[in-house]
Parts: sequence; C-alpha cells; structure tokens
Amino acid sequence: MSKRRVLLTHRKQRAVLTDMLPFEVPPTFSNRGYFRFLRNHSVEIEKGQLRWICETTDLDLTLRILFGIAPNTPIATETVTEWGKHKTRRSVPISKCRMDTVPFNFRVAHNLDGRTLSIVHPRNQVDVANFYVTHSALITYYTSVSDFSIRRPVSVSRYVYYKDKLHEERLDSTAGVEEEGREYEQLGSYFVYKKYRNIHRFFESHQYHSSEKKYDAMVQIDVNKCFDSIYTHSLPWSVLGRDQTKFSLEESKATFGGRFDALMQNLNHKETNGIVIGPEFSRIFAEIILQSVDAELCKKLFEGENLTHRVDYEIFRYVDDFFVFYNKESTRIKIFETLQGILKSKKLSINTAKIKQYQKPIITEITIAKERISTLLKDEIDPVCEEEEPTPDSLTAPKRNLVCSINTNRLITRYKSVIKGAGVTYGDLLNYTFGIIENKLEKLCRAYVECDKSDRDRKRLIKAMLASMEYVFFCYSASPKVNHTIRLCRMVATSVGFLHAQGLPYELKHLLFKYIQENVMQQLEKNTMSNQSEVESLYLLISLSYIGREYWLPVSVILRHFLITEEAGTGNYVRPGFMSHFSITVLLSYIKDKVRYVRLKTFLEAHIIAKLEHMEAYRNSDTEALILLLDLVICPYISFATKTRIGQIFDLDAVGLSSIQSSNDHWFTAWGDRFDLGKELDAKRSREVY
Repeated sequence: MSKRRVLLTHRKQRAVLTDMLPFEVPPTFSNRGYFRFLRNHSVEIEKGQLRWICETTDLDLTLRILFGIAPNTPIATETVTEWGKHKTRRSVPISKCRMDTVPFNFRVAHNLDGRTLSIVHPRNQVDVANFYVTHSALITYYTSVSDFSIRRPVSVSRYVYYKDKLHEERLDSTAGVEEEGREYEQLGSYFVYKKYRNIHRFFESHQYHSSEKKYDAMVQIDVNKCFDSIYTHSLPWSVLGRDQTKFSLEESKATFGGRFDALMQNLNHKETNGIVIGPEFSRIFAEIILQSVDAELCKKLFEGENLTHRVDYEIFRYVDDFFVFYNKESTRIKIFETLQGILKSKKLSINTAKIKQYQKPIITEITIAKERISTLLKDEIDPVCEEEEPTPDSLTAPKRNLVCSINTNRLITRYKSVIKGAGVTYGDLLNYTFGIIENKLEKLCRAYVECDKSDRDRKRLIKAMLASMEYVFFCYSASPKVNHTIRLCRMVATSVGFLHAQGLPYELKHLLFKYIQENVMQQLEKNTMSNQSEVESLYLLISLSYIGREYWLPVSVILRHFLITEEAGTGNYVRPGFMSHFSITVLLSYIKDKVRYVRLKTFLEAHIIAKLEHMEAYRNSDTEALILLLDLVICPYISFATKTRIGQIFDLDAVGLSSIQSSNDHWFTAWGDRFDLGKELDAKRSREVY
C-alpha cells in the first residue's frame, strides 16, 4: 500500500505534540489532550503576551493555574478577526506568569545506574513551542555549521507520511482506518532530520563503507554524561563566542543563544548545570553546542596540526558519539587531545571507559551480531501458506495450509551462541531482534488469513504464537528496558487483537493468553516497583488488561509489586513513600471500578490526597502536582469527595473545580474508552528512541 501524505497545520502548538515528552512515558500518557486544548483555544505565547481565544471568562481560572498567573492580575481583552470571524482574545503579560518550574523526573533502566528522564511543566512546553516557531530558521542554521553531524534538524516538517497498520490493512480487523487528525497526532518530530534517525543505519550505509575503504582504522569516542554535564551558558558561548558573551552579558540575553539558555533554565528550576533528558528540544540544544565543538575541532586540526578533514581523517558524530576514521596513529592522538581540550572549555569531557578502537575490517560487534541474528531468525521462523499438490482426478480446489514450525529450545540456544560469540549483550540486540519477531508475527497472521483456516491451521497458529512468545519472554527477561517493553507489548497487542478478530475458540486463545499472563506476573513479581523499573512494569500491567477480565491479577500480586502491605493489627494498606503520577494513574486505569479491587482503590484515593498535601507548598510550580490535578479531577474512577479535596489543595472551591473540569475532558492521561492500547503502541513506531 502506498504512503499517504497529510499537510501539517497548527504550527504554533505542534511542537507540544511532538518534541516535549520522552519516548519512554507510559502509553496512557501523552500530550494529545493538552495539544487539543491549546489548539482549540489558540493558546500561545507571542510578543511577550500569553494569549488565548474565549468569548467568556470560562477559561480564565484554568489558564491562571496552568501558567501560574497571580489571582489579582487583570486579564486584557480585545476583538480580533480570524478568517472573517470576530473573536475575543484574552491576554496577560508573560512577565506575570511564573515560568521557572520544577520538572517531573522519573527513572528508567539504562546501563548499570539507570537514567533520569523529565517531563517539563505544561506552561514551559508552550514557551518552547513559541521559541520553535520564532527561531526555527536559526535552529536549522546553527545545526548546519558542522560537516560531522549525521543527525540534525534541517527544516520544519510540512507533511506527515504514513501507512495504515498491518492489522487494519490486511488482517480483517474490526478497527477502522484512523482519521487524519489522529494520523497527524502520530507525527514523529517538529523538524525533518538528516541523515540517520538510527545509528545502526549509519553502520550499514554506503558512507560508512566508503570511509572504511579510504581509512585503515576507526575509533569511537563518547562524551561523558553529555546532557547531565552541559552548562547552559555554553550555548550562547557557542553561538556568539565566550568572550563576546561575557563582555556583553546583558545584550547577549536578548539574542537567540541567550533566550534558549534562559528557556532551558526556566523549565529546569533555574539549573545551569545539566539539561533535562528525554525531550527532543534538549537534543537540539545539545546539538547546537556540539556543532560548535565540531567546527572548532576541524579548524584547530587544520591550523594547528595541518590535518585536513576528509583527507587525513574523517569524523562522523551522532548526537554525542564521535566516529573517527584515520590512517596514522599520530592522527588519532592529535584528534583525541584536541577534542578533549575543546570539550573541557565547554565543561564537557570524554568518557575514556567507552572508547572503542577498530582496525580493518572496521565492523562493530553489534553489526556482526545483527547479521547472524537476521540469518538465524530467517532459518528458524518462516510462516507460509502452502498449497497442497492437487491430484489428477481432483475436482476441488487444492487445500491451503498454514506452515510454521518453531523449535523454541533450539532457537534460544542458537541465539545465546550468537550473543556470546559476537561479544555483545542481550540489551545491545534486543530492539533489533524484537523488530524482526514483530515482522514475523505479522507474516504469520497474513499466512493464516490466506490459508483455509481449518482446525489444524488454528492449532498451528496458536502453537507458533506460543513458541514466539516463549522466545520473546526469554530474551526480554535479560534486558527489561522501556523500548524493549514497548516492542513486547506491541507483539502482545497484535497477537491478542488478531485472535479476537479471527474469532478463534476460547480454549485455543486461552493457551496463549494464560501464557502471557503467567509471564507478565513473573516479571512483575521479579521486578517489584523501584525507581528504575517503574515504567517498564506499568507497560506490562496495561498490556495484561488488554487480554480480558479472566486474566485480572490477584490483589496480592498488585500489592506486592507496588510495595503496599497490610498494617499489623488494623489491616489497613500502607506504603513507604509516595507513588508517582504514572503509577497512580496506570493503577487507577487498571483497577477501574472492579469490585475485587475496592479496598485498593480506597487506599489509592487516600494516598493521592496525602501526596498532594505533601506537595502543597510548591504546587504552583511543580509539574507533577499540576498534571495530577488536571488528570485526577476528570478521572471517572475516583470519588467526588476525593476530587473536592484535591481542588481544595489548589485553593479551588466547588465553582472553581467545576470550571477546571469543564474546560477540557482529556489532559494527559487517557481514561476509559479514550485509551486504545494497540493504537497508542503503534504511535510509538514513529518515535523510536534514538
């Protein structure tokens, strides 16, 4: 099926949808509801004013809370004409809004010590979107000064291209084609990027092979904790020059670099050491600084060492990883020493523990393993619809049978041999491996649709899916990171949705569904809630709810996973510390109004109130506090009394609470029927983690 092209609009708010959230947030959480609110009411920051369109005062209270506008600040009104219609524009000076905020930080598994990712305050997201619109030309200019960079924005996206999901296109699914608005909301980024969105594509490119042909060796150099170490003032230094910036400090604050610097400080509690990790705009901020590093390195090597780029050496940089091709060892040493000095001037450094050197043939361990895994999975998993040979006297059409025999034990053994032989880890290859298995499952579904769908075909389908899931869960258990969990959940959603759509008998579906439930439970019990496994576990919990009511988790499993215990003597539920917004909202989405979880929900509502009371002193600038307020006051699963108490914590009386509730029916968490796991996981395809 050919790709369709959709023209993009709503440029002023679009960055809120595409460049603000980390890839790793749970599937129930997105900016879609917030984006619609901004779009529908033309909420924007322009010419030093926060502006929105509303004929009445109905949105005033919501905007005051969203943007930290003091209660006594007057709201100006004016009549404007848009597309021939008269509208009332309301506004306040942005100086009257509290723009220095605390981001909502959460941890995910990454290497040994994990990684902290951030969701910035909704008001700062609008500010970043305004900065994008105002300075998009300068952003693409300052990210184009380097010949080294192979991942950089080159222009603003004007169109989104997409294909319908396979199970909607070919597999007789009952789901309809997504509407254009939804397709638009699955757009991957605000900017068009060149050249490689994934580093492994570079390793397999003509450009990489040409460099290997020209040079004898390659060294890979990584910037040590780049985002954590970036000094925000380095950006105006990079754009204007360090001496010029310091000499004209006040003037520099009004420049592109100074404004970007101030923006990054505001959304990170005025912090100058380190930037938030996760949002795409942070990668753009880092890219501008690293582009200046590239340019300075190239200049110093030429002027000071008489080394010419693409003659004596060639460098490619992907985000904060440098790939240096060279012939002479002396060249490598000079490049290393010069780069080290430049990075030090930006308060950055080289991670010496991650330096990797390669001689011809210049091929990474991961590339070797990928090639072997591709061959292995091609050999071991090959679903087809085979047509039987007709007999000479046959009057009926030949039978079409599903064929897909998978020896799981042999597959796992051979896979382990590849991992061990190539000297890589499960985590290095799991995203690639799961990508192939996803395609294999889709091929299996297509083959089943094309066959006769006999009882034997149905049994073979289930057997092949079970074997695939056994292999997938085995691999996943070795590296349960968020991006691997997302792919696992996509495979679960695809398999479950397909079996339901095909109307297979319950006893056959039960074999697969029960296996998935047991393995998810095993992972939840193995990885009780912790700072570094929270989001991964929440994905698994959500995917389990997709299977059906027969596979609800026992209360004891949920309590143990979320570290909730029964207090001796009273029998009341207690928990050390507070659960995060993600855990609270996903758990509410899972337990809903189910009778078996009524005690748990009572505890959870009390826990919410206690958490918000604890945050009350800094609620006006705290990201998590605000999104909890907005999501919970429209949650269909908590009581009116709890919502009333939440409103009181934010100084909202009954009228004020009702005003907030009526201003938008979906903010960040998709409750009830608004949430579709399959579509949310499919939307992640356009935003695979870099």
